[in-house]
Parts: sequence; structure tokens; C-alpha cells
Amino acid sequence: MSLFKSIFPTVPALITLILLSGCANIGQYSDAVYDELGRVAISTEKSRASQLYRQEFERLTARHGILSPQYRLEVDITSMRGEYDMVMVSAFRLYDVKTGEEITKNSFSSSASIGGVSSLFGEDQATIHAAERLSLNLAQKTYHHLIVFFNRRHLNP
Repeated sequence: MSLFKSIFPTVPALITLILLSGCANIGQYSDAVYDELGRVAISTEKSRASQLYRQEFERLTARHGILSPQYRLEVDITSMRGEYDMVMVSAFRLYDVKTGEEITKNSFSSSASIGGVSSLFGEDQATIHAAERLSLNLAQKTYHHLIVFFNRRHLNP
């Protein structure tokens, strides 16, 4: 039996799959939402994880243009390391610069496995790489949260 027939036993199943694949498409957000993202200035701690988080967040928001800051994003990052894994948590608050009012807040967590390494150097490197991956992942989660937040604000003023 061919691989194709084992995955798609009938032609109707293939047609249904093709038709449903379009359902996963999400609409593009308005330019106003992206303009709001370009007005977010981020403030983090001095740790390496915070630095990577800030750089990733700024990279994501810079794609839409950087405008004069209207919002201040304050982020606190904590991490916990187990024997074979690491968990990192980012808690953030978004403030209106003019009023000082807190607009939204949230926290996200992410975890990464750290493989069993036989050397201390390898273990340290695995921990560093896990922290770097988690920092980037948390910045992306924050970015997507803010897209949804600003989109809801524009849809329901």
C-alpha cells in the first residue's frame, strides 16, 4: 500500500482536508493595531534573560515601524531550574505613559528540557541555551498577547 493511500484512504477525505485547511487562516490585523505596537517602549531588568527578551520583543515590534512611545511595558522575569528542566516566568504590565494608568497585565510561563549531560561544562551550556530559548519564547507570547489586546480595543472602543 502506498504512503498516500495509507494517509488519505479516500479521495473525499483528501478533498475535505484541502477545504478545511483554509479554516486555519487568521485574518490580518489592522494597521492601527500595529501602530499601537510600535508605540510600546519596553523596560526590563539587567539580566541576560531580560536582555534577550527585550531584544526579541523590540525585533518583533520594529517590523511594523517605531513611533513615539505612548506605552511603557515593564517586565519581570524569574526562572527556576530543576534537575532536567527549567521554567521561566515573565510577568508584565503595560502602562499609558501620559496618565500612568495600568492598561493590562499578564504573566506567561514556559519550560524547556535540559538533557542529561555528563560534564559540568555541558550542563552549564545546556542551562544557558534553555534560558535563551525561553526568553525568546516568552517575548513572542507577550507580543502576541498585545496584538490581541490592541485588536480588542480597536474593535470595542
